[in-house]
Amino acid sequence: MDLPHSVPASFRYVAFYDLLVDAAFHHRLATASADGFEMSRHARASILSAALCIESLANCLLDAAEVSKSLRDQLDKLPPLPKIETALRLGGIVTYDRGRSQVQRAAELMTARNDFVHPKTSQLPTAIQEIEDAGNEWRIPFSFDADMWRGLDIPKCSMFWFAPSSGKVLLALRDYLEYVLVQLMKADEDTLGLLLPSRLEVGEVRTAGVYDEFRREMSMLKGEGLDFSFLKISELPDQPPTPSNEKTVKNSTPTKFKRYR
Repeated sequence: MDLPHSVPASFRYVAFYDLLVDAAFHHRLATASADGFEMSRHARASILSAALCIESLANCLLDAAEVSKSLRDQLDKLPPLPKIETALRLGGIVTYDRGRSQVQRAAELMTARNDFVHPKTSQLPTAIQEIEDAGNEWRIPFSFDADMWRGLDIPKCSMFWFAPSSGKVLLALRDYLEYVLVQLMKADEDTLGLLLPSRLEVGEVRTAGVYDEFRREMSMLKGEGLDFSFLKISELPDQPPTPSNEKTVKNSTPTKFKRYR
């Protein structure tokens, strides 16, 4: 059968899984780092990616809501967590509880993200110990008293974020996603497949793109006790990865589009 050389199509890019696996990747590098400064750099990247993953979820839910463009544009101005709550209400879900631990930790994460990307100078209580003779220079030992995010249990100041902090944030992200997607939405595999991944769109046919790199990072997280299997990304078979310079769409079975209601 002769096929045309090209078919009109579009690729709908969704950042959700890129951000999720970035958070996992940098946490893994933070955990493996022996140098404290290097560990902190990766922990900060992981925590920022985790916060942006929640923002991507908010935009996915709003995009799936059946509202007019003018209303969507107005709702798009909301912060991520109110946007998620509003999108759920538009879908008939009114049980979103701002007082739950999962929501409060997510709220702290969004505030931490805002503080990080809009940095201000700060004064930290500091204790200076006895000055030490280090040969050609003097060493001044000192210690800080750092305020903590009560729910996340990480320091408020990003210079104190290390691998334990990024691990706690990933746990908070996992718990919040599970609360919204599973407990509230009761989203099945089809709904998740249409809501969160990037996809190729040809007419009315939608083909989700979930890559081996995503599955590999999720499998590594599961090994650390951070189980994201509720996202319904099947794990990789027990075999070495195929060398490739490009991502390959593995989940290529055509799927009919279905909006979340």
